[in-house]
Parts: sequence; C-alpha cells; structure tokens
Amino acid sequence: MTGARGFTAWTVTLLGLALAGGPLPAGAADSGESTPVTLAPTRAVLVLIPGAGASQALSEHRPRTIDPASPAEAALIRDCANGESQRPQTSRDFLWSFVTHAWQIALHPVAVSVHEELLKYARVADATASGDYYRGGEATGSAAPLNSRISCVRFTRFAAVDSDADEVALDFVASVQLDTPRDAIRLRPLRLYISQGGAKSIDGRYAVAIAVRADAVWRDEFAGHQAQLFERTLVTQSVDLKAGSYLKYYPIDAASGMRVPIVPTSFGADRTQDFGRAEFGVRVAELGTPPQTLKLLADMLPDPDQKVSQLLIAAAVAGAAGQ
Repeated sequence: MTGARGFTAWTVTLLGLALAGGPLPAGAADSGESTPVTLAPTRAVLVLIPGAGASQALSEHRPRTIDPASPAEAALIRDCANGESQRPQTSRDFLWSFVTHAWQIALHPVAVSVHEELLKYARVADATASGDYYRGGEATGSAAPLNSRISCVRFTRFAAVDSDADEVALDFVASVQLDTPRDAIRLRPLRLYISQGGAKSIDGRYAVAIAVRADAVWRDEFAGHQAQLFERTLVTQSVDLKAGSYLKYYPIDAASGMRVPIVPTSFGADRTQDFGRAEFGVRVAELGTPPQTLKLLADMLPDPDQKVSQLLIAAAVAGAAGQ
C-alpha cells in the first residue's frame, strides 16, 4: 500500500477489478497517481417528520406494495407519531431538501473497463434536511424538560432522476426520538423498502448499508460552535430482488437501536418557540456483487477518514453474511 491517502484509491480499484473479474494490474500498488471519476447522479429526498405530522409525511410517495392498513405499518406510524395527535402540515413544520449527487471517487488509473464496471455495480446516494429538533413550550428556563419535535427521518430514492417522476425505488424510515432519560437520541431503524437496486447485479442480490448522521451549530455564553454530533451505520442488509420488491419492518422496541449524542441547545434560546437547529443526513450504499468479491472487500481494512469507503465495505460485509 502507498499510505493512508492512497488507500482509498486502492480500495476502489480493487472493488472495480473484482467486479470486472479481471486480475490486478502489475505495479498497481506502487503508483501514487489517481484520477477523479464521477458516478452517475441519483435523486433522493430526506424528510424530517414531526410527531404530529407522521401520518401525512409517511403517506406521501408511499411505495405501492406497502399496505397502509397493515399492523406493521400502523405500528410504524404510531412510533413516528410519538403519542402526538395528527394534524395537517404546513411548509414551516419541517424543512426538506433534494440532494442530487455525482459522487467523486479517486480511482487508480487502470482501464476504462474498470471504471465502467464500478459505475454499474456500486452506488451511493445521499440526502440532507434541516429543522428545529426540539419542540417549544410554556417553560422557558434551561431546566425545563426537552421534548423532541422531530421523531423520524425518511429517506426516499426515486427510480428516475427526473423531478417529475415519483416511482419509489428505495424507502427507509428511522426513529430519532429522545431516549427515555432525555440525555441522548435513540437511533432506531423502522422500515426498509427496496423495489429497484441502484446498481447493477448479475444475480438480483444486493448488499445495502445505511448511515445516519447529524450536524449542529449552537452557541454557549461566550462562543459559537459547529460539530458533527454523530454518524452511525444503522442498517446493513442483504437483499434479494429476484422475486420482487423487498420489505422489512424492524422491531418497534424503545430499547433497541443505539444511543447517540443529543442535539445541543444554544445559550439563551427562546424555548417558547421550536429550537435546536440540526441538519440530518442519510447515506445509502448499494452493491451488486458476486460472493467472491464480497469476501475480498470484507477482508480489507477501511480508511477511517473516508466515510463512503466505510459504507461500501459495510454493505459488502452484509451481503457476504446473507449468502
């Protein structure tokens, strides 16, 4: 290997070569050069779901094979509703954003065929949305209990890049509610639906890894701060789409999932209004690969500074476990 910076390029090179079924190029590990490669764009949306707007937010662009009257879907809506009565939404209830990415990956300059195979067999989609995490109330002091306004996040990848197309290819819902002691966020997967893989697969099988992150800006009495609160790979799943779409509901258990840092509150914030601005993001990696490729990637050590490479390798491990 050529060091930490060259490791990511080498990781992606091995991915492309393994998928293409070709041998490693002579002297590939000795070259320090890299060529930027642009992956095909994808259209994805992330929606922050307030408890009171859960029913409406989850009904929009609902995948056709999901039964809204099923017990599992009803339990999902109750979990995201967080005990709040449902009401019509306005544009100020949550802020969502479209993110269309052309991911830049450093690829070792081996051959055009390797580049093409990488584009066919690996896809990463990402979307972000910002909103006030906490709900305002009558109590204004810093000792008042915190109540989360945003209960769930929903990531949707559409089958087409065209903004007029609304066919859902992948839909993921996760809970981001406060844990019972209200000193952390309890991050839990709730539902995963896939009808079309984002990448090519020779056998209809896909390995999927989903990471959820949050960033915040806040101030104390004397200074402002900006930091990433957390980034966790929440789901790794092996998916078989040969027989049709894939749908999985995860256990509705308040003690499941993982505890992650709470959204900081700014000094002197007006707590009668919604507060605690945060930006949430979801990144989804999809791999369609044969078993020998998955074994190769699972044995590789990821670069801890390269989030996309880590997520691709996590997806590969999930696919290998599902064989």
